[in-house]
Amino acid sequence: MVQQPSYFSLSDLVETDQRYAEVKRQLSPFERGSDEYLKKLIELCPLTQYVDDAELNKQQAIPVPNSQEDGYGPVYRSVLSPERQVSCFDISLPSFYHHFQLCTRLWPDNKCLGVRPLDAQTRTYSDRYEYITYAQVEERSRHLGSGIMSLVNVKRCKSLDSNDFIVAIFSHNRPEWVLADLACQAYSLTNTALYETLGPEASEYIMNLTGAPVLLFAKEAISKVISVLKDLRYVNTLICIDELTDSELHMLNSSLLPRKQNTNGEEISFHCLSQVEKIGATVQLPTTPPTLESIYTISFTSGTTGVPKGVVVPQRNATAGLTGGLAVVRIGKPDGTFMKDMCFLPLAHILQRQFLAYGLSTGGSLGFLHDPSPTNLVEDLKVLKPDYVVLVPRILTRFEQAIKQSLKKANYKGSKLPPALIHQIRASLGLDNAKFVLTGSAPISVDTLNFLSNALDVQMRQGYGLTESFAGMCFGEGSDINKGTVGPVGITCEVRLKSVPSMGYYADKDGKGEVQIRGPQVFTEYFKRPEETKAAIDDSGWFSTGDVASIDDAGLLKVIDRVKNFFKMAQGEYIAPEKVENMYLSSCPLVTQVFAYGDSFRTYLVGVVGIDEEVVKNTLAHKHGSLDPLRGENLANAINDNIRIKRDLLRLINGCCAQNLQGFERLHNIYVAIEPLTVEKNLVTPTLKVKRPVASKYFKEILYDLYEQGSLIKEDKL
Repeated sequence: MVQQPSYFSLSDLVETDQRYAEVKRQLSPFERGSDEYLKKLIELCPLTQYVDDAELNKQQAIPVPNSQEDGYGPVYRSVLSPERQVSCFDISLPSFYHHFQLCTRLWPDNKCLGVRPLDAQTRTYSDRYEYITYAQVEERSRHLGSGIMSLVNVKRCKSLDSNDFIVAIFSHNRPEWVLADLACQAYSLTNTALYETLGPEASEYIMNLTGAPVLLFAKEAISKVISVLKDLRYVNTLICIDELTDSELHMLNSSLLPRKQNTNGEEISFHCLSQVEKIGATVQLPTTPPTLESIYTISFTSGTTGVPKGVVVPQRNATAGLTGGLAVVRIGKPDGTFMKDMCFLPLAHILQRQFLAYGLSTGGSLGFLHDPSPTNLVEDLKVLKPDYVVLVPRILTRFEQAIKQSLKKANYKGSKLPPALIHQIRASLGLDNAKFVLTGSAPISVDTLNFLSNALDVQMRQGYGLTESFAGMCFGEGSDINKGTVGPVGITCEVRLKSVPSMGYYADKDGKGEVQIRGPQVFTEYFKRPEETKAAIDDSGWFSTGDVASIDDAGLLKVIDRVKNFFKMAQGEYIAPEKVENMYLSSCPLVTQVFAYGDSFRTYLVGVVGIDEEVVKNTLAHKHGSLDPLRGENLANAINDNIRIKRDLLRLINGCCAQNLQGFERLHNIYVAIEPLTVEKNLVTPTLKVKRPVASKYFKEILYDLYEQGSLIKEDKL
């Protein structure tokens, strides 16, 4: 018997499912797998346009018949591919790199990676973006990969084409980051990214665990690299992605190396990117493109406790995640031109990595901030005017408050904004051309999404996924978001809920439980952590996410809680602090950060709260005018020092969550600050998850004082 292939591509789906007969008809003139065929298939996406709207609105994910087991809900699959999960776009495109190569063949002169050039005379940035093309990116990344292979392997006394090592990248977003990523893929090299905000201990841990012999970094990180170099056991090649003069390179190599050799006795040397590209162009090593099983990247999740875990991401996970996005997100513009994206979220995070793949698989272009500070976002958006952008909820809530503030100043009281005003608002944020805005990674209120959708006349999409699923596996839109859901599971995953009896969730009875996912988009191991892998993935391949959710009749997922992070109060009630924190963050525009804390000998919660300075002042102004002249921490201190003001603020904050939190889940006393939880203080991860044990210790005295002060709302009926 001939064994059936394990893959099932999107092209297989459209060739076999009658609902996509029109797609199949338009593809029929082309040889399957040819560039012309693939180009046409890209143009014909997303698949959602070929399914009846009424049918799609009624049910977007459906339960697999007879799939429910005791203690679990049924298995759900996307209605777009209910019989089988899709593993890739087409078998001729087994990796993100092959998608990029296809675009390079189809559109070699398309704008690819863009920056605002700096004028050397005036030291100001241009009011336009300049780009390198797909053909230029392909050539430069190939030369860079050839150069990295040559330098590393000569020192290891190995064949120049040996690709049995890992490349580490340590930089903010910029074109060179993408060049390095593509260089690795061209030669089937695995890469890993160090968060800029990771401390030296975590960076050292990742470098030594992966045995990475090469590190690419930005010039501003040279001092950090030199300071940890003495503890990096396997590094032999250091590449600065900024230009360095011959004298600077000589100084680094002769005077600033803490040691001349690594633990393997290999020489350590500094280089700059252009130098490595020249070496690669001279050697011209043949590329070794990846397969479905090649390891694309090891993405380290900065856990809330312990050392980071490395999620091993094969190309099959990445290309599945990419395909899932292509199936539901519109690719081109109606006039046939290509999309522009602002590459804003750190590329070390998997969500931006997914949309990097999306952009460079559709002939689109990516723009980068002229300076990595998020404060530059709006300035650069106004110059770039992207067609879509991926942003975290914190940025969107700031947009919301800025728009509301401007409407208030203009004394506008209407419920429906006129087109001219919408145009003005869009232009003020650089979203003149935006077709959609996608958000993920943290909760956001339905009210915020609806307000921004109306104020900007733009489609707001909320995604759900994890590093372990190569980011988005659900992409909600429109009515999905209005219901507070993150949409249906995509075509490259399946999902089910698992009962959590200890928290009162019974997936087979009340339809609520821990989210489990399985399929081509889902990882299969943590790097060198077999125990962690076994604990996370069961024998049937189901990965337990730690998120608690419900699935409604339309098959839409709604995340409502987190597993395990709960504690017991003195009265015997269990509290899930992440649920509490997320509810405040998603419901209340007054707060930007929340750390909820419960002492098991007490009957109520206290917390540390980050406040939105302008919103708080404007809200309290009518009653507490003394706050008007205060700024920053002076404002926060004034609130902390005045029980009456703090009580009023707390009542307002709790009022936002009155319908969604029980009395024992609400905060009874708070300490406020402008930004109390930062990565630099080691209180949150780079993805902004609270490091609960660390935060409890850090705020120990403050939390003790809050309990000593007592409940500020106990007289209220909660």
